Amino acid sequence: MATRDFGIKVTLIEPGGFSTDWGGASAKRTVALDAYEHVDEASRQRRAGNQRGDPVASAEAVMRIVDAEEPPLRVFFGSQPLAIAESDCQSRLST
Repeated sequence: MATRDFGIKVTLIEPGGFSTDWGGASAKRTVALDAYEHVDEASRQRRAGNQRGDPVASAEAVMRIVDAEEPPLRVFFGSQPLAIAESDCQSRLST
Protein backbone atom coordinates (compact mmCIF):
# COMPACT_ATOMS: atom_id res chain seq x y z
CA MET A 1 0.00 0.00 0.00
CA ALA A 2 1.11 3.53 -0.72
CA THR A 3 0.57 6.57 1.45
CA ARG A 4 -1.92 7.90 -1.13
CA ASP A 5 -4.14 4.88 -0.36
CA PHE A 6 -4.58 6.39 3.10
CA GLY A 7 -5.17 9.92 1.80
CA ILE A 8 -1.66 11.01 2.76
CA LYS A 9 0.08 13.29 0.28
CA VAL A 10 3.85 13.68 0.32
CA THR A 11 5.99 16.54 -0.97
CA LEU A 12 9.78 16.41 -0.96
CA ILE A 13 11.16 19.88 -0.29
CA GLU A 14 14.75 20.30 -1.39
CA PRO A 15 16.04 23.66 -0.14
CA GLY A 16 19.24 25.49 -0.91
CA GLY A 17 20.86 28.02 1.42
CA PHE A 18 18.88 30.82 3.05
CA SER A 19 19.66 34.46 3.71
CA THR A 20 20.05 34.42 7.46
CA ASP A 21 22.60 35.76 9.89
CA TRP A 22 23.87 32.26 10.60
CA GLY A 23 27.40 33.10 9.47
CA GLY A 24 27.19 36.86 10.02
CA ALA A 25 27.61 39.12 13.00
CA SER A 26 25.84 36.73 15.37
CA ALA A 27 28.29 33.90 14.65
CA LYS A 28 30.89 33.08 17.27
CA ARG A 29 34.30 32.83 15.65
CA THR A 30 37.70 31.62 16.69
CA VAL A 31 41.05 32.87 15.57
CA ALA A 32 41.68 31.69 12.02
CA LEU A 33 44.56 29.25 11.56
CA ASP A 34 46.88 29.80 8.61
CA ALA A 35 46.97 26.04 7.93
CA TYR A 36 43.26 26.15 7.06
CA GLU A 37 43.26 29.29 4.92
CA HIS A 38 42.69 27.25 1.74
CA VAL A 39 39.63 25.60 3.31
CA ASP A 40 38.27 28.97 4.47
CA GLU A 41 38.81 30.46 1.01
CA ALA A 42 37.06 27.55 -0.71
CA SER A 43 34.12 27.98 1.63
CA ARG A 44 33.95 31.72 0.91
CA GLN A 45 34.01 31.02 -2.83
CA ARG A 46 31.12 28.55 -2.57
CA ARG A 47 29.01 30.95 -0.52
CA ALA A 48 29.73 33.90 -2.81
CA GLY A 49 28.40 32.10 -5.89
CA ASN A 50 25.21 30.81 -4.34
CA GLN A 51 21.97 32.71 -4.48
CA ARG A 52 20.33 32.61 -1.07
CA GLY A 53 16.64 32.02 -0.49
CA ASP A 54 14.27 34.19 1.51
CA PRO A 55 13.15 32.31 4.65
CA VAL A 56 9.85 34.23 4.88
CA ALA A 57 8.93 33.63 1.23
CA SER A 58 9.91 29.98 1.55
CA ALA A 59 7.75 29.53 4.65
CA GLU A 60 4.80 31.03 2.76
CA ALA A 61 5.45 28.65 -0.16
CA VAL A 62 5.52 25.66 2.19
CA MET A 63 2.17 26.69 3.66
CA ARG A 64 0.67 26.93 0.15
CA ILE A 65 1.95 23.41 -0.54
CA VAL A 66 0.43 22.15 2.72
CA ASP A 67 -2.93 23.68 1.80
CA ALA A 68 -2.88 22.52 -1.85
CA GLU A 69 -5.54 20.10 -3.00
CA GLU A 70 -2.96 18.30 -5.18
CA PRO A 71 0.51 19.23 -3.89
CA PRO A 72 3.55 18.55 -6.07
CA LEU A 73 5.72 15.53 -5.33
CA ARG A 74 8.95 17.57 -5.33
CA VAL A 75 9.78 21.25 -4.84
CA PHE A 76 13.20 22.84 -5.22
CA PHE A 77 13.90 26.07 -3.33
CA GLY A 78 16.76 27.83 -5.08
CA SER A 79 18.79 27.16 -8.18
CA GLN A 80 21.50 25.08 -6.49
CA PRO A 81 19.33 22.08 -5.45
CA LEU A 82 17.70 21.99 -8.89
CA ALA A 83 21.10 22.07 -10.61
CA ILE A 84 22.29 19.18 -8.43
CA ALA A 85 19.18 17.13 -9.26
CA GLU A 86 19.50 17.86 -12.99
CA SER A 87 23.17 16.89 -12.96
CA ASP A 88 22.40 13.67 -11.08
CA CYS A 89 19.60 12.83 -13.52
CA GLN A 90 21.87 13.44 -16.53
CA SER A 91 24.61 11.24 -15.06
CA ARG A 92 22.11 8.41 -14.52
CA LEU A 93 20.77 8.72 -18.06
CA SER A 94 24.25 8.63 -19.59
CA THR A 95 25.31 5.39 -17.90
